Amino acid sequence: MKFGFHIPVPTPRIEYMFNGTKKAEECGFNSIFYADHTAMLPPGPGICFDAFSFLSALAVITNKVSLCTGVSDCHRFHPALMAHKVATLDHISNGRAMFGIGAGEAMNIDMYGMNRKRSLTKLREYIILMRDFWIKRKVNAKSEFWGEMKKAYIQIKPIQKSPPIYIAGNGPKTRQLTGELGDGWYPLYQPPWVYKKNRDRVADAAKKAGRDPSEIDYVYDCFVAIDDKNPENTIKRCEFFKISYLLNTSILNEAYPNINLSSDLTIHNFDMSSEGAMELLKYVDQLPKTILQDFNCLGTTDDVIASIEKYKEAGATHLTIMNRGPDVNKVYEIFRDKIIPYFKDLEK
Repeated sequence: MKFGFHIPVPTPRIEYMFNGTKKAEECGFNSIFYADHTAMLPPGPGICFDAFSFLSALAVITNKVSLCTGVSDCHRFHPALMAHKVATLDHISNGRAMFGIGAGEAMNIDMYGMNRKRSLTKLREYIILMRDFWIKRKVNAKSEFWGEMKKAYIQIKPIQKSPPIYIAGNGPKTRQLTGELGDGWYPLYQPPWVYKKNRDRVADAAKKAGRDPSEIDYVYDCFVAIDDKNPENTIKRCEFFKISYLLNTSILNEAYPNINLSSDLTIHNFDMSSEGAMELLKYVDQLPKTILQDFNCLGTTDDVIASIEKYKEAGATHLTIMNRGPDVNKVYEIFRDKIIPYFKDLEK
């Protein structure tokens, strides 16, 4: 089991994030993830920094952690330009770059006049082209999305032959694509019993493509809060995010058969306006009271270990955490002293 630190977007004070990144590395974390957003749905104050500039800055102040977008999309940049960005990050970090990508969300694309038509086909082509630009001397390709490329190349190759690509496979087709082409699976939030089913679907797609499913890194990303004296405080620390689970209704409907939420509620089509937020509020009372505990790792140290064990049993190989404290540094230290050693001992 690997452990990562997910920096929130919108991002609060940048010096806190720099300090948190250094602390996470010192405490034995393996990776840092940062969302590639131009804008971000509420809640919370902060800034959406350019992901690659931000990750490059983190590369300079760290030595070991891998650095990954969580995630980029296949619409805003030509695949050659994105390959160039990732290769540059790989050089700045001395071979620690990873790349997360998904089919894209309205908040980052629609209001700027770009379109997301045929996003799955575009995503598949994007991944193939990026690897071509990293590996091949020249790229010749005809693309319905990007035009014709003739002897195209980028004047930099990554230190790694091909930086790992993590796919945000949240639906049947993107999970299949992950199994076929992905080095890692980086889905949205889901409880362990749903994660297991979807992880198995990715693995089945890998087998059908003639790949070894064990070569894929299966990530789960969630809030972690630890308070051994007052564990109920950890739930309160995450209460603000509860409404956001309504942007993944297919998972909610699968997790809780007694609710039946509209499939039109999705993060991919979320309207950044106040009307969009009000539409979500209509459904918040339908969410189960245990949803925060079901989808995250909250409570005492033992509670958090037990929750991580459930995801490990469901097939997760990499847990990335959004650290909700209440004592942020103490959470990292608990991982260093208790949680990371616990899972290392399990692997012996």
